[in-house]
Amino acid sequence: DKSAAIEPVVALSSKEQFLFFVEEHRGLVWGGIFLVVVLVGGLIALKWLSHQKQEEAWELQGKAQHVYLDRPLDDVEKGKANIQQASGMFQNILKQYPATPSAKISSFLLGNSLMEAENYQGAIEAYTSFVQEYAQDHILVGLVQQRLGLAQLLNGNREAAVGAFDAVLGNPHALNKDQVLFELAKLAESEEKIDDSVKYYKQLIQEFSLSPFSSEASLRVKVLAPEEAKESVEPEATNGSTAIPEASNHQSEEGEKDEKEGGK
Repeated sequence: DKSAAIEPVVALSSKEQFLFFVEEHRGLVWGGIFLVVVLVGGLIALKWLSHQKQEEAWELQGKAQHVYLDRPLDDVEKGKANIQQASGMFQNILKQYPATPSAKISSFLLGNSLMEAENYQGAIEAYTSFVQEYAQDHILVGLVQQRLGLAQLLNGNREAAVGAFDAVLGNPHALNKDQVLFELAKLAESEEKIDDSVKYYKQLIQEFSLSPFSSEASLRVKVLAPEEAKESVEPEATNGSTAIPEASNHQSEEGEKDEKEGGK
């Protein structure tokens, strides 16, 4: 009797079992469908809002950059006013549109504008915030750390400046190591640390021979350490001078041989 009662249930197909379940739990099924629709609609709305925010941020970014870059060269006060206005606009982008591509650019330009306004402490804070926020962008972080080092230097903190420059040299993805080596060499030279300065210049020449800073570094080595520059040239001169006698000896031997043959 029990097996006979179970047989009709076992005989139901998967489709029939599903329809039977829906019929039995109609409220739960409709609730699940409604929840899915709400979630999908919410995701679409969030994506649309995110796109709108990015569009608004880019628009404000363009205006801020226009104010920042379009500064009159013959009106210093107007130029300062433009920088101050642009700094405020960059800060607004960071507050109103965080985590957008525009915020990333604004963070960098904010530091630059504060540097030009000689607000070095503000620039340090802006650059430091960028490095912390966008640490995964190794190439741009290298550029920002160089700017951070300059800001620290202008703010009177040499140790922090050297630390920022060293961070660039330790970044395997940085593309501005030649510039940083040049900055370190100039800094050491200004402090009359000639050995350190020459070391940085020579490192620049050896590791970045194609850099536009390499030729200037070579000139500085000749000025600061003429003995070392002379030593690097002397081996080449010696090799050239030894080659000349060998060539002349060879020519004289050939001349003697020709004379003997002519005499015969």
